[in-house]
Amino acid sequence: DLRQESHGFFNGTAVSWYGERDWGNVGLTHEEALADEEARIHGAAGQMTAVAHLGGEKNPLDEHEIFVEEAQTEAELVEAAGLRYKRITATDHIWPAPAAVDDFVRFYKSLPENVWLHYHCKAG
Repeated sequence: DLRQESHGFFNGTAVSWYGERDWGNVGLTHEEALADEEARIHGAAGQMTAVAHLGGEKNPLDEHEIFVEEAQTEAELVEAAGLRYKRITATDHIWPAPAAVDDFVRFYKSLPENVWLHYHCKAG
């Protein structure tokens, strides 16, 4: 997972926090971004919270409140399915930080042969 923005699942539905240019966590360290995500995702459990679909310009559409019965980070969801999860918090729309590149190279070199990887990042 290459996303720096905080994201996870409420009641089984994917949710994300957005800032301008998808920079909701810009300037945060890897650890700070993960702590923000953990606080936002798990802090919503048992609470009413506002959610909205995003339009083409990432403007909120049909904002409404839901009661969050279950809150999971993406790592928790993936690992519960018996898969392994790797997170590199890369800022969208710019070159990744050198530390993120180094982390990816170390990770890649540690993989066994014939392993399958799944990446997701709309911005690439």
